[in-house]
Amino acid sequence: MQIIFTKFMYRQQRIWAYIICIVLLSSSIQAGGKSRALSVFLNTPELSCANIGILVKEVQTNKTIVEYRSDKTLIPGSNFKLITTATALNLLGPDYRFPTMLEFDGHIDQKGILHGNIYIVGSGDPTIGSEDFNNVDFIEKWVMAVKKMGIKAVDGRIVADVSAFDKEVIPPNWVWEDMGNYYAAGVYGLSLDDNLYRLTFRTDSIGSTPTIIAISPNFHPIIFHNYLTASPINADRSYLHGAPFSYQRTITGTLPANRASFVVKGDLPNPPLALASFFTDQLNQQEIHVSGSPTDTLPSLYRKRTQFYTHYSPDLNSIIDKTNTESNNLFAEHIFKRLALIAHPVATREEATEVVKQFWATHQADTTSLFIEDGSGLSPFDGVTPRFFVHLLIYMRKENAYGNQLFNSLPIAGQSGTLRNFLANTPLEGKVHAKSGSIKRVLCYSGYLEHNNKEYAFSIMTNCFKGSASNVQKAIEKFLLSIP
Repeated sequence: MQIIFTKFMYRQQRIWAYIICIVLLSSSIQAGGKSRALSVFLNTPELSCANIGILVKEVQTNKTIVEYRSDKTLIPGSNFKLITTATALNLLGPDYRFPTMLEFDGHIDQKGILHGNIYIVGSGDPTIGSEDFNNVDFIEKWVMAVKKMGIKAVDGRIVADVSAFDKEVIPPNWVWEDMGNYYAAGVYGLSLDDNLYRLTFRTDSIGSTPTIIAISPNFHPIIFHNYLTASPINADRSYLHGAPFSYQRTITGTLPANRASFVVKGDLPNPPLALASFFTDQLNQQEIHVSGSPTDTLPSLYRKRTQFYTHYSPDLNSIIDKTNTESNNLFAEHIFKRLALIAHPVATREEATEVVKQFWATHQADTTSLFIEDGSGLSPFDGVTPRFFVHLLIYMRKENAYGNQLFNSLPIAGQSGTLRNFLANTPLEGKVHAKSGSIKRVLCYSGYLEHNNKEYAFSIMTNCFKGSASNVQKAIEKFLLSIP
């Protein structure tokens, strides 16, 4: 009897083992293609010494499709803008507009002379005069507002009041190579013309020094130390170096040779003062004489002010569209710092970091491996995991009222923004909405992929690769094409 029972149990075990093998084999067949694709990707020569993290999940089911070291903290580059913009949509709302107030102190006498100052009071609006929003006629409205108050002359100054933001206009962990260039412009309570100026060069023969022939705008004299060289390479490989508030700039690198005109952009050393200067000039041109010179320093004695005009930015949703589609660092940094004003009277980077971390911690994201040094991802000391990005993407898509706004702000593969050439002329053209991120030896993509009525959230992060970034991009494209 014992022998018969033992044989029966053995037969049952064999049947169950057979069933388990069938299930595992079926699962292996389904996953095999993706495993091979992952193996091929990881064996890309440029990635042989790289740090890599990958996570792909189905949005609706939260099912993991591909995972590789997804809990490792990596440098995100501009992928970080996903965090900044998603947080701002939730805490400020898509309809929020940055206000900038015009105020005056003192009194207006019977002749229309203001015995006092006019103040431009900022709250961090980065779009004043911005080409991205064709906001170039704002100054005409400001001058008209002064006229409507009956002010015919100002016995005082135009004062840029940037007290809503602290004095740290450049995150301390940005690298010297970036500082002074237009894409690394500072973060101020008041901005002007995207916080940049343009240098126009004439270049001659190869090896010669390009000549500066125009500077715009030219509110304050900037001293340029020009170490540029004309080159046979048909690309802008120039760098401007300089600190905020300093009117000394060093230019290094190369520009294409034999050009009658070549424009290079740099960051304004002091945008609030430039704005006060611009306003002063425009008032004087309209025969509203301003006796004092413009300043960004508040008077030592506070006097009661009267607010007489408010300028509003475009809505936050529109600003976020530009931020993510074109990877605009200036907009991202101002949005990020503005978040601090939700809980604090003066915006600082540390307080903005606290607000961001607290928001995502309350929405079940692991923030212990989230390292925040800025709001744009320009710092090489930012750190995020692929799992954090995928959590954010699924939360925004499935559970959040502003998920569509974030989704619609992302570049579209092969069609728009920074993904215009990514996955172009492939089956995934138009089907991937994602944020790219690239700084030196960093290339990351995080976003959404649609295929066969299924939607996937993914984050692919590569750090410290060698060789060509374009080859790493091609490997990422090939990997994404294997996912559906």
